Amino acid sequence: MRRTSTPQEEAYVGLKFIQREGRDACAPLVIFVHGRAGTRQVMWFFEQCLPNGASIVAFEAFLPDPLGGFSWWDFDTPESKKDQIARAAKQLSLAIERFITLGSLTPSKVIALGFSQGAVLLSSAMLSGDIALDGLGVLAGLVPKPDGPTYIHDKPQIFIAHGIKDEVIQVERARLGVELLRELGLHVTYIEEGVGHKVGIEGTRGLKHWVFELLGESNHQ
Repeated sequence: MRRTSTPQEEAYVGLKFIQREGRDACAPLVIFVHGRAGTRQVMWFFEQCLPNGASIVAFEAFLPDPLGGFSWWDFDTPESKKDQIARAAKQLSLAIERFITLGSLTPSKVIALGFSQGAVLLSSAMLSGDIALDGLGVLAGLVPKPDGPTYIHDKPQIFIAHGIKDEVIQVERARLGVELLRELGLHVTYIEEGVGHKVGIEGTRGLKHWVFELLGESNHQ
């Protein structure tokens, strides 16, 4: 079941969201985090990569973007992007924690999928220990190099899909993220394909296989 959040829920969680309720409170939880000029609806394309019984929540950024939609940081402010990312990652992490509490959820696994800006936020939150994940999908995004020591809960599985023709985040930056995460001892599944700033057919197919394998689900529905 998909539904929008209520004003009371949004006030408690701190961000607008929509969700699909899972088969029960213990169902795996998948978190969608969009990129620049996105909305809470745009990541719903990736629902096709998830098992039917999973819970899904898609959050919406808090800054109106001049391009339309919403973004997680402002390109036209004197505040450094690094500081904005750190603050937004904290807010997102808190929203995830409150969403789980609000729904009285005890998910068997927690997977987060971030596109572009969303991937940056989730990577930052994971590396700082602000969120505990079983899996992280970095979709047309990058993994920022941490300034100091990292604190990662357990050993989350990582999936990265990037376009060789990406004009927004060059593929070399995605490759650096793969190297960084592998140096930290994480298992990374990496797919490149000849697309721009998006996830193509091969990336979508690979993402579905990765999710189902991580959740121990049959890839036939």
